[in-house]
Amino acid sequence: MTSRLVLSAALFGLAASGLAAQQPAPQPAAPPRAPATAPAAGPVAYQIPADMPRVTLQDALRLAAQASPAMVQARQNVRVAQWGQRVAKGAYLPSLNGSASGSQSGAERYNSATGQRITNPFPYSESYGLSARVNLFTGFQRGANVRAASATTDLRWAAQLQQEYATALSTKQAFFSALATAELVTVAEAQLRRSGEQVKLTSEKLRLGATTRSDSLGAMVDYGNSQLQLVQAIANLQYAQVNLGRAIGTDGAVAPVPDTTLEARLGPLDTAALRREALATAPSVRQAEASLRAASAGLSAQRSQWMPTVSASWNQNWSRSTAGIRDTIPWFGAWSVGLTLSYPLFNGFQRESSIATADANVITAQANLRDARLFLDASLTQAISGLDASAQQIDIARSSVAAAEENLRMQQERYRLGTSTILDLLTTQTALNQAQANLVSARYNYLVARAQIEALVGHGL
Repeated sequence: MTSRLVLSAALFGLAASGLAAQQPAPQPAAPPRAPATAPAAGPVAYQIPADMPRVTLQDALRLAAQASPAMVQARQNVRVAQWGQRVAKGAYLPSLNGSASGSQSGAERYNSATGQRITNPFPYSESYGLSARVNLFTGFQRGANVRAASATTDLRWAAQLQQEYATALSTKQAFFSALATAELVTVAEAQLRRSGEQVKLTSEKLRLGATTRSDSLGAMVDYGNSQLQLVQAIANLQYAQVNLGRAIGTDGAVAPVPDTTLEARLGPLDTAALRREALATAPSVRQAEASLRAASAGLSAQRSQWMPTVSASWNQNWSRSTAGIRDTIPWFGAWSVGLTLSYPLFNGFQRESSIATADANVITAQANLRDARLFLDASLTQAISGLDASAQQIDIARSSVAAAEENLRMQQERYRLGTSTILDLLTTQTALNQAQANLVSARYNYLVARAQIEALVGHGL
């Protein structure tokens, strides 16, 4: 047993010495090299083309109200409703109809006494008529139709008002989005500039042997990511500008004109008074109330079918016909006056069905009005909370930007002194970029929240 252990140890020692002889001798470490793709120059700031149209917020709202398809449809609906109102009032006026007819023909006959064909004088006839009809009593249907038409016109006006504020909200969102993306491009440019500075710093330290190649490559990767973020930010800006042009009905991209007065903070809102005012003037509530009035008037019009209808008519006709010369034939006249009373006794339950349908529309309109008020209250609560939260986010984001800028300055000094790593520096730089982007978003979220409240209550704040 002891001889086997000695033999195994000897064989293991020979194998180890053979493997050591086969391994290559260690090579001296290569000197540090600077990255071959270091940025040669700083990034060029993005410039909006000089020939791109520019628009202020007020002009954008005016153009959007003219060009929006929804606004065009709302205005045409009001126009049609006004004509419906005229038709309902015109039912009180008599209807007048005129008619005229004339004919002429020719014929030949055979005279057996003389054996000749005789052509008769061209016979002709003509007649003219004039008639009028007026409804004297329609079971109060005409009054109900007038009220229904008037309520429908009010409904269309309320729908147009609601669409105006909805269009204004979407236009403001497009306008603020274009402004925000333009500022985010500036943030991305600043990020790229800082990344370029880190690349130069790590390259210089690598040349002096004060850092590793890993730090230099990490800085180059961060620089490449910053370039991609700038490209994406510019693409987002171009899309936002084209979307703004579409909102105002302009071909191509449109640049918004910045206005610092837009970011003025609102004072404390009297939420109780704002809710009461919103319930009285909100476009959604006004539309629901007008819809209920129209449905109620439509129910009254359908119930009038249970009443008889009384109408009067008058007719006057003039006619003459002859087989000779028309100038020698006198005119014959006839006239008539009538009074008609009609009452449908049974029409296959059509009258009852129409009344039930109108009554169902009233019940549905009442439910819609109640829901519109509840939804307005909930939406207003959410919008006011969002406005307050956005205001606080602005203050927090500004503090975060100041803290991130100071932290980045400290990390840069530490990295120059060799007491910090490149990972700490890049992490701090990313935090600053995010803080700046959050500040931009918070500022424009506040403006959008304010526009949402204005769209709900139906007036500016």
